[in-house]
Amino acid sequence: MDEMEFDRTRKAIGAQNLGAQDRKKMLDQLKGSGGQVLGERAVRKEEPERERSRGRSSGGSGEGTRMPSEIARENRKKELEAQARLRKELEAEEKAASGFFARVGIKMRCMFMGLTPYGQDMVKPSFFSLINLEGKRALMECNILGNELLFSEPAVSKEVRKELSRSGPLYVEVLERASKLYDRKELSELLSDYQDYPDRSVPLDAIRPSLFALLRKLYYLRPYSEAFQVAAELAIGTQQKVQKKATSLYDSKRKKIRADWRTLMEQVYPALVALAQRAEMKKAEPGTRLFENMIGVVESDKLGKITGSSSEVQEANRQTSQKQAPEEESKEASSEKADNAELAEDEALDASELNSGEAEENQEEQAAESDEPESQGQKELQYGMQVMSSFPIDELRKRYDPKGEWKLVPYQDKVVIAYLFLRLFEDEFSVVLTTPQIKLHTAYRGGVKIDYRERMSDCLEKIRQPYDYFKTYIHECLEFHRAARDSAQAGNYVEHAKKVSFHDSRRGQSGRQTRIQIKDFMDEVNTILTEIIEDFRAGGSTLSNGEDSLQFDLKPNEGMRLDGKKVKEALMETSCFAKALAHRLESGDLYGGVIEMNTEDYQKSFGALPS
Repeated sequence: MDEMEFDRTRKAIGAQNLGAQDRKKMLDQLKGSGGQVLGERAVRKEEPERERSRGRSSGGSGEGTRMPSEIARENRKKELEAQARLRKELEAEEKAASGFFARVGIKMRCMFMGLTPYGQDMVKPSFFSLINLEGKRALMECNILGNELLFSEPAVSKEVRKELSRSGPLYVEVLERASKLYDRKELSELLSDYQDYPDRSVPLDAIRPSLFALLRKLYYLRPYSEAFQVAAELAIGTQQKVQKKATSLYDSKRKKIRADWRTLMEQVYPALVALAQRAEMKKAEPGTRLFENMIGVVESDKLGKITGSSSEVQEANRQTSQKQAPEEESKEASSEKADNAELAEDEALDASELNSGEAEENQEEQAAESDEPESQGQKELQYGMQVMSSFPIDELRKRYDPKGEWKLVPYQDKVVIAYLFLRLFEDEFSVVLTTPQIKLHTAYRGGVKIDYRERMSDCLEKIRQPYDYFKTYIHECLEFHRAARDSAQAGNYVEHAKKVSFHDSRRGQSGRQTRIQIKDFMDEVNTILTEIIEDFRAGGSTLSNGEDSLQFDLKPNEGMRLDGKKVKEALMETSCFAKALAHRLESGDLYGGVIEMNTEDYQKSFGALPS
């Protein structure tokens, strides 16, 4: 540590080398000039007198008369002692958390919760079932609600943000953070082994990264559980004022988000905490420093670190950037200078004006090139939607429900609509995944061998999974509609209401799972076919007969849509159909927590309802 200024002054005048007479002479000169010099002995004599005169309240005043170097040394000593004390506390906490009895307690807790056996780090299927059903549904509901309230409709979003900011800026941040809980890739990694083998336990180390990632996001929100529910209530109420739709729709939203939030905080979160402790074999409780260090909590990621509403700041920045845009365009000279400076660094040329023009042209070309994939994907999506619209829903329903077994299920049911398009895909388009008329060669990507024929065949086998889920859904759906229809015959209104609510909950849960299965299947089909198409466009050798025509001579396939089309056209049409259906299930008209579309939305998507 640097010496204090006072000590340096003493050295500069050589006070330590003065004799008694010289020292006395210097003191006399200072006193004669009106000063008063206190030696260290005098200071020590005055300190007890001040303490006696002022009492305990003057204990801190003595520091001002001590040597600055002494004060600095004492402060440094206190800091070191505090650091050593903190280090000892952390070591003691970790030792206690990882002791024998703590480890036994962790194993017993996971065993009683049905998460892992006592002596094995193998996560049981019951945990994955919780995440795959209740957990995923709850995460998706938070995502759906957040998007509806904060992002989808500008009019609703503006009013919701204004109302929440008026009540407290933290409400907006909590709602935004909750909407980001759902991460499809993260959940897929967590559930991939379980979905392949639902009856097998999975090693805890295999799911550790995705498990800790989900736990961290819930940990940040856990202290604000009540705040989220208040924010959701306020936001839904504001949405109701803006949209002015049926009250039952918003009551249903409130009921579902409350139930799903309880699922996350009372079932999913405790299970994740227990498994995290089992993975680290440390009985660190949530809220402690040891627990936060264990799961990798970042202090800056905690809620409440942003002063004011982040959304308001973003909107203000957006408005200022929009206002500045015309001004920047009008000031061509300054922009040219900036462009020329960049070009001088990159190309080291003297002609600044020419270079600025070239830079602008290059930027426009790059922007056009970057927009090409997006515009191409948009065209494919639009074409897929056109293909789907060429098949009326009432005709598909007659085709795949000839006996009228679903007569109780309304036409607006999103799950049934998704299932009808899945059946249509299998009948009209799935042939491209199996036909030998499409000649595919083995490809190598990043040194990895890819057999597209095998991938397509394996993919088609997975179509049975959404079919199985739909069977469960249609059973629950019919039970719900029967229970609702039999209201007049119910002797006990309370029992009848409980029965209807029970089947409605089962129907909603099964419907979400069915749509997720269909969407995942369509995503996989689109991914495989897109890779083949892009390779063909780039002049690759994966597809060798793109210009050949498909010919199906078998009677069941006589009316097939792809009959007579070129291979490349058949692949493209199938890919577009899969892409469109996946999009509608992920963020389109077949997406959302409400199972049935309202009449207005149905008419926009599929035309008038059949009479």
